[in-house]
Amino acid sequence: MTFSFLKSLPRFLLRSLFILLLSCRSGGVCADKNSPDVLIVGAGLSGLSSAYYLKKAGKKAVILEMSPHIGGRIRTANYADNAHAEVGLEEFWESNPALDLMRELKIPLETFYTSFSSFYYQGTLYPFTHKSNQDFLASVLSVDEMKAYKEWDQKMTGLYKQIDQHPLANNLLPLIDLSFADWIHETSGLSSKAQEFVRIQTEPEFATSWTKISALDGIAEWYLLSGEGQAPYHVVGGNQRAAQAIANFIGTDNIHLNKLVTHIKSTDTGVEVTTSDTGTFQQQVYRAKYVITTVPLFRLNDIQFSPPLSKDRKEAIQTQSGGSYFTAHVRVDNKASHFWKTKGISLLPIISDGLLGVIYEGKSEPHKDAILNLLVNGAYADRFNSRVSGGPEDVQEALTEAFEKQWPGFRSSVKQMTFYRYHPRAIASWPVGRSRFDSLSDSLRQPQGRIYFAGDFTEDTHSNGASHSAIRVVKAILNPK
Repeated sequence: MTFSFLKSLPRFLLRSLFILLLSCRSGGVCADKNSPDVLIVGAGLSGLSSAYYLKKAGKKAVILEMSPHIGGRIRTANYADNAHAEVGLEEFWESNPALDLMRELKIPLETFYTSFSSFYYQGTLYPFTHKSNQDFLASVLSVDEMKAYKEWDQKMTGLYKQIDQHPLANNLLPLIDLSFADWIHETSGLSSKAQEFVRIQTEPEFATSWTKISALDGIAEWYLLSGEGQAPYHVVGGNQRAAQAIANFIGTDNIHLNKLVTHIKSTDTGVEVTTSDTGTFQQQVYRAKYVITTVPLFRLNDIQFSPPLSKDRKEAIQTQSGGSYFTAHVRVDNKASHFWKTKGISLLPIISDGLLGVIYEGKSEPHKDAILNLLVNGAYADRFNSRVSGGPEDVQEALTEAFEKQWPGFRSSVKQMTFYRYHPRAIASWPVGRSRFDSLSDSLRQPQGRIYFAGDFTEDTHSNGASHSAIRVVKAILNPK
């Protein structure tokens, strides 16, 4: 084949053709015409927050999201009669920078309870009907147990302040190789009941057994519960409203849904991100100066990086574990509220310390069916997520039996259950031998070329981590070394 016909084309057409050929790849894969400053992989809280801060700084960001919706775990399910309940059950603790962001956007917030919750222990309910965490705890523990607890809690505060300083002090390093449970048993001086209180209140936070996380990370988790604890906030009308408000600020035209990122290439001058449309499987190439990945840790294994990720980053990804959540929305007759209310006051949330996980209350109109929002965690969540317990009717029966054991007579109130599963590694967790404060975790907080890593798994197990990571990467991009 000859290309002599090209000689007859006008020079401006030749130049245009040459540019087009440079911007495309075989198979019809072409670059985006309007390259942004930053490409963000993932439209969860970390990705949305990153785009928010970049826009405030005058930078253009485009978000590539593999699913058909934004928000990640920030999702709200809506039901008949204006009822709704959270799918991700995200709580925004009062130290979370996301709250400042939401207040800037005038997103209405609410809080109804403190960091401690009513809980069951050995079949007995300890109801939180008090004005403060300390008053509640005094109703659970004896005077001597309470005194020992306060001394231990003060020590925890001191240790957390040490953790917040880098590099880690030598006396803290051995805590990476000791489980939180063993460390509490061996060093806390707490009574058995007080130790169980610590376990029951913390395990739902890291979504796994306290025997499976390092003592150092257990100390970090306790920061939210120490003293009077931090108040958890939610968005009025459902957390999904926050995700949508941030998206509106960014510009929804800058968020591309159903875009599965398959390749990320970094060069000295920019980045190239290849996506595959999850509906049409059409590939598309996007280019920018930088890229921020905010996808869950396990998703990083699905992306091909060029150059490949460094050895320490690969090891960090492979050795970090994950907690497990499973959500169930239980629609019940509104008359059943007497099971979780006393003198008209709700005792929810209640930590069941069993198969039901944490029982929250969804939103529903007066005199309409009530919605209970279950956040099942740990081994029970693994069981339901993996479907080893059978089909949905088997899960419903297992949950109903657990309700009936806890609240005799409750079975007849249940009208419907709706289930939401999570990937087994969706919740960040650091096993014994690893820590969010070790050198491997530090490697993920450092950019590799023009690739920046964000997401809760780079910081902690909560939405706090998602927000802090967004601030970290945007600051680094705006002020490169």
